[in-house]
Amino acid sequence: METFRVLEHTADVGFEAFGWSLDEVYANAARALFYLIVELDQVGPAERISVTVQGTDREALLVNWLSELLFLHDSEGWLFREFKILRIEDTSLNAVAIGERFHASRHHLKMLVKAITYHQLALGKTSEGWRAQVYVDI
Repeated sequence: METFRVLEHTADVGFEAFGWSLDEVYANAARALFYLIVELDQVGPAERISVTVQGTDREALLVNWLSELLFLHDSEGWLFREFKILRIEDTSLNAVAIGERFHASRHHLKMLVKAITYHQLALGKTSEGWRAQVYVDI
């Protein structure tokens, strides 16, 4: 099963993330987000950051999860490559993001992602597991 796929759009960029379970699709959506930002193979697994978010439903939770990771990137320079969802419910998530802080000498940033949007947001169960569709503002 592929873990994610980049989607083309006229003004923004998006991705589809896939997973056998809900926690796997959330982790793969986060991985897809950072794939847009940086070459993932350049990011080392140096540190683990605990991330807890809430949302009014699963879709809002997905947006808040990705927005929190983007906030950590923007405000503290974090680049993540791996994500472990420790607990997920319909309106809350507790996870660990694994990565390191940005180093200009080692990391090539590919794209500036400004925000996670609700534009064409989709999250649902399929015959092959779970699928999320997310567009970001660039």
